[in-house]
Amino acid sequence: MDSKEIAYDVPMFFKVYKDGSIEKYRKHDYAPPSDNPITGVRSKDIVVLPENNVTVRLYLPKITQNDDHKFPLLVYFHGGGFVIESAFSTYYHSYLHSLAAEANVLIVSVEYRLAPEHKIPACYDDSWAAMKWVSQQANGEQGSEPWLKSHADFSRVFLSGDSAGANIAHNMMMRASVDEDKLGDGLKLVGMALVHPYFGNNEPDRIWSYCCPENPKTDDPRFNPAVHPSLLSKLVCSKILICTGGADFIRDRGWTYYESLKKCGWKGEVELKETEGEQHHQPSLVTYLLAMAEIVHDFFPLMRVYKDGRIERLMGEGFVPPESDPETGVQIKDIEIDPEINLSARLYLPKNVDTVQKIPLFVYFHGGGFVIESASSPSYHKHLSTVAAEAKVVIVSVNYRLAPEYPLPIAYEDTWLALKWVASHANGDGHEPWLKDHADFNRVYFGGDSAGGNIAHHIAIRVGLEKLDGVKLEGIFLACPFFWGKDPIDGEGENLVAKDFVEKLWLFANPNSSGLDDPLINPEKDPKLSGLGCGKVVVYVAGKDPLRFRGFYYKEVLEKSGWPGTVEVVEVKDEEHVFHLFATEAENAMGMMKELVSFLNQY
Repeated sequence: MDSKEIAYDVPMFFKVYKDGSIEKYRKHDYAPPSDNPITGVRSKDIVVLPENNVTVRLYLPKITQNDDHKFPLLVYFHGGGFVIESAFSTYYHSYLHSLAAEANVLIVSVEYRLAPEHKIPACYDDSWAAMKWVSQQANGEQGSEPWLKSHADFSRVFLSGDSAGANIAHNMMMRASVDEDKLGDGLKLVGMALVHPYFGNNEPDRIWSYCCPENPKTDDPRFNPAVHPSLLSKLVCSKILICTGGADFIRDRGWTYYESLKKCGWKGEVELKETEGEQHHQPSLVTYLLAMAEIVHDFFPLMRVYKDGRIERLMGEGFVPPESDPETGVQIKDIEIDPEINLSARLYLPKNVDTVQKIPLFVYFHGGGFVIESASSPSYHKHLSTVAAEAKVVIVSVNYRLAPEYPLPIAYEDTWLALKWVASHANGDGHEPWLKDHADFNRVYFGGDSAGGNIAHHIAIRVGLEKLDGVKLEGIFLACPFFWGKDPIDGEGENLVAKDFVEKLWLFANPNSSGLDDPLINPEKDPKLSGLGCGKVVVYVAGKDPLRFRGFYYKEVLEKSGWPGTVEVVEVKDEEHVFHLFATEAENAMGMMKELVSFLNQY
């Protein structure tokens, strides 16, 4: 058995292999504590429980010399679904620094242990240890932290967090309200601000069920406070602010929490603020607008761009070296195509091939919304190694340049240059032996997922119009292709959230575009559509993907265009966008792989 076979997968968060190893989809960066001479805010880290490495980062607002001013105290718990992120990431450091400066509060940001390496309740235990440490500073001689002893107003203490951190904040307030191990009289918990709280409902939750083996069901009051109103009514604080996003996938859970507080008999005041159109995990809170002003483009879960020009890619940054796959025997290497523009490709050659019987050539374009991912990322490396082995094809995976550093149409131009380099081997001018000796240029196929599917389509049109000597393009295989249009089509209804996200991302990647009716994103508006330079197209769409209707519509407009080939659309029910990359061993992904292998060997 392959030691790296996936045993459990939660896309965008983590995967667990059968050998017990864990891979996080997103790795956080690290921002050191610092003193800011402009805002006057200082920060530092304190280890509060060495045996579990529980640490807090403190943020002290600007004070003048010998100033004995007392600030309200905010204890903050970062988000990340209990499994990713850190109190020390650039994202949280920047956010909480701004909050300390603008709201004039002293902040304790808690770094707790993450699941699934440390199963729940480790995160709660660590957070409670931090709360106990804070209480020590307020209750006598045990506390020794001068910032808190001198400048924290312990009669005005607030708890806050986002996503899973909001869940933790609620549970810390709950524990302080009912637990016999109370925090002491010197600490007065006034209120909570919960940003996009990660609570449960009646549906199974894959993160909670795996990370909390002691009670994987959603009736656990720590995960679903609404199922135990008698506990909820005991909350000791007097004010609660709940912030939700209108487009947040867990928006309804915040509303359920709000409604439960109103009904349970709790005597405090609760307010809910919802921001229309906003998705999950954008920072709200007292200085929501100020914090958001620091982010000029937010495309969670893909990337963010900050006011200072910094670009933060939230996924797709992983790198796998071009080493041969010991399981399949596939050989792999990277080739520079044009060093001046950093254009390259990753090549895959299956084992047991000879120069007499040449094999099909599959040119692949990775996805990622034109802004993330690469040909060397783990998902594509694994996927294409398997394709090469199963289909017995030579693969060229193109590593094109990404927006916004290189806005569209650069990605299209890069892929065309790469294809011309590939074609140079058909007449003997090229020097890459894997292509010269093994590729059958009369059996060439294109493939791509998401934005890569969009690219594959457009490069196929260019092949039909401009031709490439010695190259015969048989077909293209598009997985969840990235198409859209200005006017909604049948099935899309009023899906304004998806349309807004796609439109903003498209104009961000292609700032000179005319919009969603640009032929580059809307094939219906392309007068060159009938010139598609192949005879067969297969499109895979996922039943839970907002792009699926465009996949079906692509078939309709292609057939009406006068193009003489055949096009087929396959829908995979109950799957998300590019599902085959996140769970390669799952039944639906393996079924798609089987169809792709058949497609590449049809002639």
